[in-house]
Amino acid sequence: MTDAVETAAPGSRALLARHVGVGAMTAALLAATDVSVGAARANAVGLSWTDRTIALLNTAAMLAPIGVVCGVFVTVVTLVVRHTPWFDELRSRHSSVRALFRSDPAAFASAFGASLGVAAFALGVSRGMRHFSTRYHDPQLASWAMSAFTLGLVVASLLAAATLRALVLPLARRVPRAASVGLVAIVVSAGVAAALVGLALRAPMLLRAYDPVMLAYAPGVVLLYLLLVLLLRHRATVRFTRGLALVNVLVAAALLVWTGATYGGRNRVRAAVEQESVVGRPVLRAYLSFTDRDGDGHAFAFGGGDCDDSDPDVHPGAIDNPGDGVDADCFDGDGSREVADLGSGHYAPRPAQLRRPNILIISIDALRPDHLGCNGYQRPTSPRIDAFAAQSVVFERVIAQSSRSIRSIPAVFTGRYPSQVAYGSEYLWPSLLRDNHTFAEALRGRGYITAVTMGTDYFTRVEGFFQGFEHVNQIPEYRPARERPVDEGLAQLERMVASGRPWLEWVHLFNVHERYLWDRTPSRFGRDLVDEYDTEIQLADEQVGRLLDHIDAGGVPDDTIVVLMSDHGEAFSEHGHTGHSQTLYNEEVYATLMIRSPGVAPRRVAGAVALFDVMPTILNLADVPLAEPVPARSLVGPMMGDPVDPDRLIFAELMPDGLYPYDQKAIYRGMQKLVYWTREGTYQLFDLAADPHEQHDLSDERRDEARELLGLLRAWMAQTHRPENRTEDIVADARLPAEPVHMTARLDAQFPGMFTLLGYDLPETEFEPGERIAVDFYYRVDANISKDLFFYVDIQGPPGFPIPPHFHAHHYPIHGRYRTQDWRAGEILRDSVQMVIPREIRRPADLRITLTVLDAQFPIEYRTPREAGTTIEVGRVHVR
Repeated sequence: MTDAVETAAPGSRALLARHVGVGAMTAALLAATDVSVGAARANAVGLSWTDRTIALLNTAAMLAPIGVVCGVFVTVVTLVVRHTPWFDELRSRHSSVRALFRSDPAAFASAFGASLGVAAFALGVSRGMRHFSTRYHDPQLASWAMSAFTLGLVVASLLAAATLRALVLPLARRVPRAASVGLVAIVVSAGVAAALVGLALRAPMLLRAYDPVMLAYAPGVVLLYLLLVLLLRHRATVRFTRGLALVNVLVAAALLVWTGATYGGRNRVRAAVEQESVVGRPVLRAYLSFTDRDGDGHAFAFGGGDCDDSDPDVHPGAIDNPGDGVDADCFDGDGSREVADLGSGHYAPRPAQLRRPNILIISIDALRPDHLGCNGYQRPTSPRIDAFAAQSVVFERVIAQSSRSIRSIPAVFTGRYPSQVAYGSEYLWPSLLRDNHTFAEALRGRGYITAVTMGTDYFTRVEGFFQGFEHVNQIPEYRPARERPVDEGLAQLERMVASGRPWLEWVHLFNVHERYLWDRTPSRFGRDLVDEYDTEIQLADEQVGRLLDHIDAGGVPDDTIVVLMSDHGEAFSEHGHTGHSQTLYNEEVYATLMIRSPGVAPRRVAGAVALFDVMPTILNLADVPLAEPVPARSLVGPMMGDPVDPDRLIFAELMPDGLYPYDQKAIYRGMQKLVYWTREGTYQLFDLAADPHEQHDLSDERRDEARELLGLLRAWMAQTHRPENRTEDIVADARLPAEPVHMTARLDAQFPGMFTLLGYDLPETEFEPGERIAVDFYYRVDANISKDLFFYVDIQGPPGFPIPPHFHAHHYPIHGRYRTQDWRAGEILRDSVQMVIPREIRRPADLRITLTVLDAQFPIEYRTPREAGTTIEVGRVHVR
């Protein structure tokens, strides 16, 4: 009878074969669906059918063992149910699909009543917990009230279910053909689906907060598994089922070994698996943890790249000291190429007529160079800037050191990459420490008057941002009238000219920064986002013209140098993003730079330069030496006609700081470019000569070239980054060997299935405005977390007390360097948070510090032995 289609209950071996085969097939079909949906939704650069096929095989290989384990588990549960007398009646009634739809009015009424009773109980518990945790200030009283409410709810739900059964049973007996458990299942499923659709229509933010594909994943897995079980049960022989299970297990084992050995060799495949699929990254993370024997965060298999998994000091990205016989960074043998490139600024002879020139810097936030007429743009966005370009040295390829202002502008000030700048540890707006040396400082030390007119109040919160500027005028509005920065800049300019001393003035225009046309100024080019952006450029161009008119009319001495620049570019969905601060693609990184100087003829420089080269260029033109070696290079030589070094390595980076968690690096060498996502471990290689818009990733076709640039980039990271800016060092400092013995307060607030907030340290509780509140949170990781959680550390005052909108520490944990998706079960972590008390805060004030953990936009409930809720108080402070 083994060749017959199975109709009776199979033996334990046949049952095991069926479910193991179904588990493996479910994994394969889910992998195919996952990769297909991911590829359809992705802005994948150069993803071929070969790449997709390999991504499918890799995903299936990693899912298949999970499917097999699930099949074994289902087999065990089925055998337990089969041999337990309690389930005899249930099995006899519901042993097949046909049995589910057999007429049974009593079972129909019971199932109907039970379903609604369970739903009512679940809804009541949810509402009750929210009510008692937020309305009762005494935790013990809230706990007793919730216990009593739950007991009453159990009784009420049972009574409701029994009452409903009694009402439904007579109706069911009148229509016995329709009265089946299967119909209840269909009605309940339809009701749940309708409720979810209604919720999505009523609250569309749910679809933005949660990926619909991820929401459908779990029910899809269950449904697919059940369909395959039914298919094998009614259409397959026992022999076929056993053979299929054996083949599936053997193929899955072979694919897993192959994936472990080869995964990561094709970079585009890795990006597809880890960034676009629903399950790729969390499943891969489990395999990486299994194959990371030395605990350094890098595995020897599955693309981890660890060349010595017995030594935690050897892994990709480690500092590789030459001469010790150890290839510590797993690249290019012992030692790594020196890429620090610190020097004295590469000064060149300056024009003879320059003595102590005055310097005017005009910067326009987020101005893309390719949206200017002088660079070939077809719209008339910039007639005044175009005229200025005709009198200036125009640099055609200017690489900003970051696409975020708070990183890019300090790089220009200091001539250092963002990771080499000394920042404070505050969230949101990290301060610039006195360890930095700026060009404004150097000029002021040589007798220059230094002044800045800042067309926004955004940088008010960044302490030390204007180091070296004697006169700082920050307009106290985020969005002032467009003409105001120039009005106040011209007034400051007249005062400096009247002083008779050499001067440096910086005027920063902010209107081109998103949100465009915030004051409902009509767009001059259309209704799309880019049309509004171009309108803002034209409006900024008019203000630049006012400054230039004043200078050209003789309002300043003839030996004045004028620098026109932007801090970065702006994206318009070229790679799936709008705005800036999110990627290092050229639309965000390329900046504007033009310099007009006495004694320098107008020309265009085609070679790549770095935006932070402005720093040594200004000091070179002013004949002021550098205070310390820097990687930036003076552009005076190229301004005078010298060639640009075609082999120079130029870097750009996004550094996470809690609120902006993006951790990316890029390296440029001539027309080669490699972008590296450090957290994900993926990269893309572009040939900018053939592909200026970065649409064709060549990292797999030119593997040697990609690996060389990646090695240089990793060497640069290891050699030049300050320890406090290096992710590896930050994470190592956050990991503690054991739970703290002493804390300001012990909380033991559990976020079930994820982590426990053990407590916190708040060493100081009395403050003055401008001082920092420092809090250390201590977490115990209870399980690997698949969610990327966001932590709201808020300040709350008495009822009606005004809290400044920027006074908080909303952040991804550990400064965005070690997010919850990467936490490992068993770790003890310290998350240090600093918040600067705004100087405008009303005082005296008694304030509470609270913590809320969010999954997307929704708070997660915590539990302590005394209370439950979503917002937990973690301390109190007093502002004098």
